[in-house]
Amino acid sequence: MLRRILLIDDDEINNFIAEEWLKSNYQGTTFHAFLNVENALTYLRSCTSTEFPELILCDLKMPMYNGFEFIELYENEFYAEHPDTKLIVVSSSLRKQDIGKAKAYKSVSDFVAKHSIQENFRFILEQHF
Repeated sequence: MLRRILLIDDDEINNFIAEEWLKSNYQGTTFHAFLNVENALTYLRSCTSTEFPELILCDLKMPMYNGFEFIELYENEFYAEHPDTKLIVVSSSLRKQDIGKAKAYKSVSDFVAKHSIQENFRFILEQHF
């Protein structure tokens, strides 16, 4: 059973919908959403091994640091200790360059086109958990 999820997306409404959907469909799952990469990294650095997310969903297009910058920082700092964590890029970008670049990272488990958050979660959980 999936117990810990981290969402990094600068869209507050998307984050709210994701949290409400998870509360109603996956009780007992801890969910953290951050609007930017900096706060997400601070959170990850504070996690013990048993608190570390099992699933990380990351948007690509964000201010300050984008999703690719997060992935690089994640690989350098966390991937070796947490290779079983699923890092999934969820983006409205369907550019082949973005998809190929994201999938080239060893830490990225999948690239999912952004639809409704409910459809995305359903697809991701069916495919990866």
